[in-house]
Order: sequence, then C-alpha cells, then structure tokens
Amino acid sequence: MTFSRSRTQREIAKLAGVSDMTVSRVLRGTGVVSARTRERILNIVNETGYVQNRLAGSLAAARANQVAVIIPSLVNNIFSQVTAGIAEELERAGYNPVIGVSNYDVEREERLVLSMMSWRPAGFIVTDFVHTDRTRNILANAGIPVVEMMEISGEPIDMCVGFNHQTSALVMAEHLLRKGYRRFGYLGWNNTDFAAATRYHVIRKRLEAEGIALVAPDVFDRSPDFDGGKRALGALLETHPDLQVVVFSNDMSACGGMVHCLERGITVPERLAIAGFSGLRLGQAMPRELTTIHAKRHEIGRRSAKAVLNALAGQTMPQVIDVGFDLMPGTSS
Repeated sequence: MTFSRSRTQREIAKLAGVSDMTVSRVLRGTGVVSARTRERILNIVNETGYVQNRLAGSLAAARANQVAVIIPSLVNNIFSQVTAGIAEELERAGYNPVIGVSNYDVEREERLVLSMMSWRPAGFIVTDFVHTDRTRNILANAGIPVVEMMEISGEPIDMCVGFNHQTSALVMAEHLLRKGYRRFGYLGWNNTDFAAATRYHVIRKRLEAEGIALVAPDVFDRSPDFDGGKRALGALLETHPDLQVVVFSNDMSACGGMVHCLERGITVPERLAIAGFSGLRLGQAMPRELTTIHAKRHEIGRRSAKAVLNALAGQTMPQVIDVGFDLMPGTSS
C-alpha cells in the first residue's frame, strides 16, 4: 500500500486562486480577507481534509515515529488492553503512540484529529466507523495509514481491525435462548457508544422474532461502570421483578450487577441470570463466572499497530482484519 503526499498550503492557495499568504491569514485568523474569499478557502480546506502543518524546518523529522491513537474512554477497561497492545507493537518498531480520548463524542474526536494531524503523525488509529464528515475527510486525505479498530462491519476509510459486533450479539442471544430464558432485561447501552448500540439492537431484534420483549430502560447517559451496573440492576428489578436474565453492555457493569445480587440474596443464575460483554478477568473471578463474549482486546490493539507499521513499510494490506471473538458460557447463566 502506498500513500500520496498530503495537501500543502500552496496547493490550497492554487485551488482557491489566491496567494499563500491569503491562505495563511485565513487559517491563522489574522489580517484582512474578504468574507467571500475566506469562505471559499475554508470550503476547499474542508473538502480536501487539509490540516495546517505546525512543524517547520528541522522539526519535521520529529514526527516520523509518532502514531496518533484516539480511544473513546479511559473508564471502559476494554481500552486499557487495546492501548497496551498498540504501545507494545509500536515500541518494538521504534514508534511512539500519542493517545487522545474522545469520551464517545464525535465532535471532540474531530478536534483531537485536527490537533494531532497538525503535527503530521506517521499513522492514525481511531475507534469504530462513526465520525464527523470533516474527520472522515481529513483522515481520508492524510496520505498516511489509517486504522479504524474494534468494528469490521462497515466501510473503512483505509483499514479496519476488530470483530463483528452484530454477529457476537447474535451468538449471545442464541446462547441465552437455548438456555430457556424468556424474560430479558438489558442495561448499559447509551447513544454515544455505537458498538454497544449495535449489539443492543441485534439482541432486541432476535428476541422480537421469538415474540419476546426486551426490557431496556433509557437510564444511561454515560458509559456504565461497576457502580452504575449495581445501581441500575437494583432499579430495574424494582419495576420488573420477574426478569429471568439481564444482559449488560460490558463486563464491568455486569460485575456490579452480580454484587447487587450477592448483597440482596438473589441467587445467580437460579433466580436471575447475568451476561456481559468483553471478557474481563474480573468477570471470571466472580463467585459465578460471568457469561460473556471475549473480545480479543490486546490482539486488536497489536494488529492495529501492526497494520500501520506494515503499510508504512510498503506492504499491501487487507482492508478488513478480523481477529474474531469467543463465547464464554460461564456459570452466571
């Protein structure tokens, strides 16, 4: 895979029919430039994905070993393992990851991309396929390897590394249906965690095909954590005490749910079955091993970094790299 040289300020000036100095004034927000000219330049900047280069002269070489990485959360333990895999693979090759956190906010992600791209990283790793149009334009025209990690069921900008969240959710739904459960609850999905939202919709659709309603209150406006899972399960059972199984969007909140059951004398899985997602070690250390989907987090990070490094070395890379997943049946269901 080869990469074209990214746009220069001189090319932007040529496309706009103005001088380099005029483009510089618009991008810096200084000097007098007519509103019409400013608008024309900014439109071209957005369409081409141009980002002003803040590196100059001898500093340009400093960017050669920097790879930009944007993850959505530091609270979600999944991404500590992902970033560990990225860092280990990059450092073996003499590269350094520069980490940004978007907090599941695509506008924040756009600002991070603008800031990080202005220092001309050697490659870029982001999460999932959902970005603003400007972010997508910038990454598509950057002229460097770009990896979107975690999800593979979409159209990548360049390359993607991960597994199919739709398939993993269906596997979990089928497993629980085979166990005989018919009264389902779901906790942990929120509108900004796009992968979790995908899994939620797949499970709901599969249950509806069996004539089963999924109880899923809209109580989460943040990434669910241990305490959030504990409190949310208590609230859910107050209004729906007849539930047989509750599926959580991640293992951390599911473990919180199991602790709630222990404290209230609710037997797992005899009275209430619990399932999670991601395969955290904590879930397997609980009194009842958590039923979950094992997402190969470290491997996703390692393979994402390897894809960037191989592309930089001129190797032809597949667009989609599927690392797979495993169902961990556990004893909590």
